Amino acid sequence: MRHKYYTLPLDPGLLMQKKEHPGCNLKQSVGHHLHLIITTAFGEMQSSPDFGNSIWEHDFDNVTTRIRQQEWMKQSLLQAIRKHEKRLDGVKVDVLVKQEETGALSAERRVKKRLDINITGRLTATSEDITFRDSFFVSPLSYS
Repeated sequence: MRHKYYTLPLDPGLLMQKKEHPGCNLKQSVGHHLHLIITTAFGEMQSSPDFGNSIWEHDFDNVTTRIRQQEWMKQSLLQAIRKHEKRLDGVKVDVLVKQEETGALSAERRVKKRLDINITGRLTATSEDITFRDSFFVSPLSYS
């Protein structure tokens, strides 16, 4: 049976106009879902309060060592992906936390925490390997 996968973000306007929403392939769908898992805090999705991860519970943590932060972020993401993305198996997660200066072109320059996330696994339907990379700034969240 062939499944139809949709791109994110969903555009409800298209659905209200009874137009076809853009589709994507299985790998792209998994990538969209991984991005959603990574950027969602626990309790943010009312229909599933356990959807997301605990990165956002420690968003402004400046006391914990970087190595420790990377390890608990990695474990939280791994647990969330195993629970909510059943189309993958053999999942491995790597997280790198870096300090990066932002606002180089403006007078106000700030140091922010950047997360580089690398997820590898295998699609259960096709046994195809998949690699997903994402990076963003936290404290507060912004995409690069």
